[in-house]
Amino acid sequence: MQRKLAIKKLTASDLTFFEWHFRNQSTGGNQKAINLNANIFIGNLYPDLPDYIQTQTENKLPLDILIYGPGGENQYNLQRKIVKGTTYKNWRLNGEFVANPYESPERFNILKPGDFIVFDFDGIGFPVSAKIIFVAKEHIKDTSLHTAIESFLGTEKMKSMTDNEIQQILISSNIVLDHPINQLVLDDDLEDFVQGGDKGLKNLLSKPYTRIVSSATLKKVKEAAEANGRRGEEFINAYLTQKKNEGEITDFFWQSNYNPISVYDFSVTLANGETVFIDVKSTARDFQMPFHISLGELRLMASEKQYDIYRVFSMNEDSAKLRIVKNAKKFAIEILEVFKKLPEGICPDSVSVENSSLLFEEEIKIQIHEIDEE
Repeated sequence: MQRKLAIKKLTASDLTFFEWHFRNQSTGGNQKAINLNANIFIGNLYPDLPDYIQTQTENKLPLDILIYGPGGENQYNLQRKIVKGTTYKNWRLNGEFVANPYESPERFNILKPGDFIVFDFDGIGFPVSAKIIFVAKEHIKDTSLHTAIESFLGTEKMKSMTDNEIQQILISSNIVLDHPINQLVLDDDLEDFVQGGDKGLKNLLSKPYTRIVSSATLKKVKEAAEANGRRGEEFINAYLTQKKNEGEITDFFWQSNYNPISVYDFSVTLANGETVFIDVKSTARDFQMPFHISLGELRLMASEKQYDIYRVFSMNEDSAKLRIVKNAKKFAIEILEVFKKLPEGICPDSVSVENSSLLFEEEIKIQIHEIDEE
């Protein structure tokens, strides 16, 4: 499932969403809501929402929101509504005024026009909840993040973004680890954890910022990991199709598409008649992400003449990067030898692998305009 992420530049009218700004403003008017620009909110994130909202009472959609920021301010849970009135062109997030919480009585006062709001909507056909982060230029903990977002947004008022883009914003801002914007990122550690990685779990539990992972978030990350796995195989299917058309290989078969529990993903027939088995390991993130190899994959890797690992990373809608480990047989044999030293009755199901443990070939760029879904 593709995530519904967006950034918006706040206007004076948007700030009237907050009680303090409404009562102390001179130019914001009486909007009492945050505009959700239709070209992004509907055009990019929820194109079917206009039809769906017709079925709702008074054309209003309830939304559970968790507000973070500005600065290091922790979550503030509220229930509001998304509406589309007949007299205004954009959709709006509104409801009751948002007051400063009792424990932080000046929390939202620092926000000004030109500051930012980052949305992470949850819901496929229509939004049911959202994590929202406010970023204030004048807050010392937000300064570098504000600069990075400003560079990303440019002259646009609102813009959708991918997982990779929010990751790049965080990297370029060099934001501190305990900043709540990390709550909006399905980060490397969480992706590693849902695939069985111990490193991911350790990092999640040791982070200074309390990371409470809800069952809904965990489900979303698992779905994203599964979708990335499928997407990576689709890229390799297209890549091997090109190699076959160019005569570099005789034929290939997408085994995991036929049998999802297979311990390899593709088999390739070379010109000399030999068979190469391929295991595809995919991530939307960068190359440094660890990946996981099952015991079944290791056993086949150790027994066959050639078993390659295809690492697909930095995936977008129509492009990805690929690095290949040619014949990981020796690597698999060494790991299985270690397993033999374990006490009787103890057998690992899989191993987590850092990329530095293997010799990868040079990066290959895969660009496709369209991948046919099976």
